[in-house]
Amino acid sequence: MTRNEPIGETQTPHADATIMVVDDNPANVELLCEMLEDAGYSNLIGLSDPKQVEPRCERALPQLILLDIRMPEPDGHTLLQRLGERWADQCPPVIVLTAQTDEETRDRALGAGARDFLTKPFDQREALQRIHNSLSSHSQYLERVSEARTLEQMVAERTRELERLALQEPITGMPNRRAILTGMAEHLEQGDTLAVAFIALSDLEEIAHLHGYPAMEQLLRLVGRLLNRKLEDAEVGCWGNAEFVCFRREHETGRQLEQDLVAVAEELTRTFQIGDLRLNTGLRIGMSRSGRDGHDAEQLVRYAALALPRRDGAAIRQFDASLEQSLRRRGEVEHELRNAVSNHELSLMFQPKVNLATGALAGAETLLRWYNPRLGQVSPGDFIPLAEGSGEILTLGRWVLEETILQTAQWYRAGLTEGDCRMAVNVAARQLTRPDLAEEILALLTKYGLPSHCLEVEVTESGLMEDVEQARRQLKQLADAGVSVAIDDFGTGYSSLAYLKDLPVSTLKIDRTFINAMGEHQQDQNLVRTVIAMAHNFGCAVVAEGIEAPDQARTLLGLGCELAQGFWFARPMEAAQFEQICRQPPDWHFGA
Repeated sequence: MTRNEPIGETQTPHADATIMVVDDNPANVELLCEMLEDAGYSNLIGLSDPKQVEPRCERALPQLILLDIRMPEPDGHTLLQRLGERWADQCPPVIVLTAQTDEETRDRALGAGARDFLTKPFDQREALQRIHNSLSSHSQYLERVSEARTLEQMVAERTRELERLALQEPITGMPNRRAILTGMAEHLEQGDTLAVAFIALSDLEEIAHLHGYPAMEQLLRLVGRLLNRKLEDAEVGCWGNAEFVCFRREHETGRQLEQDLVAVAEELTRTFQIGDLRLNTGLRIGMSRSGRDGHDAEQLVRYAALALPRRDGAAIRQFDASLEQSLRRRGEVEHELRNAVSNHELSLMFQPKVNLATGALAGAETLLRWYNPRLGQVSPGDFIPLAEGSGEILTLGRWVLEETILQTAQWYRAGLTEGDCRMAVNVAARQLTRPDLAEEILALLTKYGLPSHCLEVEVTESGLMEDVEQARRQLKQLADAGVSVAIDDFGTGYSSLAYLKDLPVSTLKIDRTFINAMGEHQQDQNLVRTVIAMAHNFGCAVVAEGIEAPDQARTLLGLGCELAQGFWFARPMEAAQFEQICRQPPDWHFGA
């Protein structure tokens, strides 16, 4: 080694780096360490026994190794290979010290992982510069490795967070449907028997419309916490905006979850305090069980949802095979319904309305019927709700309007419907939301030459509530043109008094449930009397539905009801039979 003048007084970069000097000649080790100390390096390890290299590296890796190639066992080449195999990308850089300058020696050392060479005898300045370069390069490498590891850690943490969020319902923070199905699938794969419950809350959309979505979401969170508290041993998740799913491992014959859910249903009858609001909600629960009902997670949830009881039924219902058959039947009905108009499968029936005071025919309500060659006669109670849900009600509704107006126009021209005889046609909620409904009806009246006073449109209270302003505009346009407007099933819906004074209503139809209860309790009869008096105060006539006995008709006449319809007068009939009644009216008159 050639000793040159000392390097300047400036602070040595990487002065705190640990440098290991390995040479089987102790004198060479001492000289190199002195040179490094003079250059400002303080953490030096000098080894003249190559067997000590690996044990010392096991204790703490240096930042740089100066390694002689020609040494007794192990020699420098062997140590290079072992260091690379043991520490891989964490291995510190190695500068080989050698007096040999042949290509074979250099290639072999480079192949084993050497970073640089110092040829003996070497120049001090050159040696220190190469050492500095190797330390700088290794330091930068370690920084990049550290940054990469930090980034990998951040990515891993973010990935875990995203995975957590992917399994979490955002409003409640509860497991979402993906998490629920995954958990169920794991239990089913282990052969566990699961009881599954699908829980649907009531009136949340109405709460959102009345009080805002924040109030609805807060209520949803409160219900979620209640479910978690009451169903400690069950896994509970939020399936949708107003739906929860829970499942629990149970014995084949056990009904523990159902019993706990009964307690939950009772708890939910209480009022929830949210800010200044006091809110109520109810729930319906459908249940299924693995093994008995299926072995697939999605199928079990679907069956539990299918088992949801009707809104007016019991709170909890278990799935059975008849529900699956009912679902299949609904699918067939919905499919066939799409072509019912084009295949000419629809027809109209007419149920007469009677003037209670005179017994005279006062018109009729048109009722839709559907006969399908494959399904047979399909009840309106089966296909009307499906049509409303799918939007097919718009097609059916237009057909009913046109056929009613066409048939009534023919009877009108034949002189069969005179005076106050009106044909009432039902208009669905989806039709009321159309901005061109009134124009369409008036255009049909013009097309078939039917005076507007011969037609009455019937709308339900719930249908009006879907879009009150749009309904008011459409009904006002019809009323201004002379078409009568009736509220069907009055008293079973929403704020009756609020809209009666703002809508152009000329007739109220009292729902049959009030009529049937009238003979059982005086209180119910008083209620009917109040409804009739209120209708008269608003300038509306009253039609009573579902008259099945003459005593009901007499009572209603005594209470001031003008019109009635029901099986006691006549059942719904085909056009030809109704035409015969128009030609030869029965004597429906009776004494009060």
